[in-house]
Amino acid sequence: MTTRGQIILTLFTTVYLATIILTDLSLTGYWTDLVFSILLVSLGLSTIIKQRTLNTSLSSFFKTLTILCSIVIIGLIAINLIDPFSWNRFKIKSFYYEKVNGRLFNAYFKPVGSYSGGEGIIRISESPKYLPFIEIQKHHDGAVLWDFSRTEWEGEPVDQNEVLRNYILDEIMEVENN
Repeated sequence: MTTRGQIILTLFTTVYLATIILTDLSLTGYWTDLVFSILLVSLGLSTIIKQRTLNTSLSSFFKTLTILCSIVIIGLIAINLIDPFSWNRFKIKSFYYEKVNGRLFNAYFKPVGSYSGGEGIIRISESPKYLPFIEIQKHHDGAVLWDFSRTEWEGEPVDQNEVLRNYILDEIMEVENN
């Protein structure tokens, strides 16, 4: 990879990491940000190890920036692996993709068991129509009173997609209209 390629990769990695850490924007899916971050940092580290460049201050700056980005990613992963309570965050149970009134929504549900009020945690994000690989978080409820992983309620089958559509209409669209 040329020096120009290394500069572009380093700047893209830095902007991407700052965006996912500091804003509500992310890539669509539950694991995509983590996997994409690891791939970007791995590619950046492999290019700075293999590349032979002149010892310019700009090259040193971008090598340092790549190493700092990798330290941030490794640190975030290490913090989540060391803390025993954070392992529970990786146990997402349900993912729903819904189109409501022409808008694209992704819903992530995780049952929490008996240590919390409600049945679980739900996070709903919206994908822009022309950028479906990006999602913007719209709603987060840490104690939702409905279990989105159930297939039946009192012996009757439940259409979770319809329940989610109504939840989106009530919790997101009605709030935006008021």
